[in-house]
Amino acid sequence: MATLVKTPSGTWKAVIRKIGWPTASKTFRTKRDAEDWSRRAEDEMVRGVYIQRSGSERMTLEAALKRYLSEVTPTKKPSTQKGEASKAKKLTTELGKYSLAALSSEIIAAYRDKRLSQPATRKRTLTSNNTVRLELALLGHLYSTAIKEWGLGLTFNPVASIRKPKPGKGRERRFVGDEGDRLLGAANAHSVAADRKLTH
Repeated sequence: MATLVKTPSGTWKAVIRKIGWPTASKTFRTKRDAEDWSRRAEDEMVRGVYIQRSGSERMTLEAALKRYLSEVTPTKKPSTQKGEASKAKKLTTELGKYSLAALSSEIIAAYRDKRLSQPATRKRTLTSNNTVRLELALLGHLYSTAIKEWGLGLTFNPVASIRKPKPGKGRERRFVGDEGDRLLGAANAHSVAADRKLTH
């Protein structure tokens, strides 16, 4: 049975102590909310499916991105590190105040749609599909890492269930003037030099 305590600030704190489980507690504005949460949590404990979500409810996306950038990003290539830092800034600006538990697929889908309709930085075009795809990939990998390694009580990656923008066409460029001949000449000179090193 949960213990309900009225705090000096007028809120209600529910505390559950059950053998085989760590103490679980949460604070609510009303006594009824505290009772409802207590019943649900105790029922989940009895069925063996209770997950303590307090970590994911306390950690904001901004804090999670800082942790990700300090723990995970340094293990990647330098070019990826730089790109992830700039993508994290955009995600923090738009979604940073949400807790990890509060970010839903609907909120992330709305973010995707908003980003696709915004002008790109230093360009007169809209933000590219690929930019938004990479931002969503960073957010999705952050959730995967948090679920597997950070022990925050997350069980669901909200990025996994939304549509990603289609990949862009990529860049197209053709040789101009004698660029093709110069490129082949440089490649041949390099391979001849490499062959000489091998034969000597």
